[in-house]
Amino acid sequence: MKNDQWVLPALFLAMVALFAFVKHQQPDRAVVKGRVKPYNAALHVWAVSENDTSVGAVQNGQFEIRNLRPGKYRVIAEGLRPYKVTTKPDITLNAGAIVDIGEIVLDQ
Repeated sequence: MKNDQWVLPALFLAMVALFAFVKHQQPDRAVVKGRVKPYNAALHVWAVSENDTSVGAVQNGQFEIRNLRPGKYRVIAEGLRPYKVTTKPDITLNAGAIVDIGEIVLDQ
């Protein structure tokens, strides 16, 4: 029976891996992406709706926020001083969509 002791732990690890894979695959979720100008004027961009809020980092002026529920969002760029917070309203995300909202230009 000692040769069979690996079966239960291996089965458990396989189930955990399968759950992680299935959880990562969320076809009903959406992605919003875009750019911030000037490229170094913001650290974070938020996607906010009535039922969901998520944040994404800005790297080299680019951002991408994943795992969003379908719905209507406001995308908010947190401007660093002297730049202001800037909002892009009425972004509609459908299930499974990847929506590029283009450029968010931050005002001083």
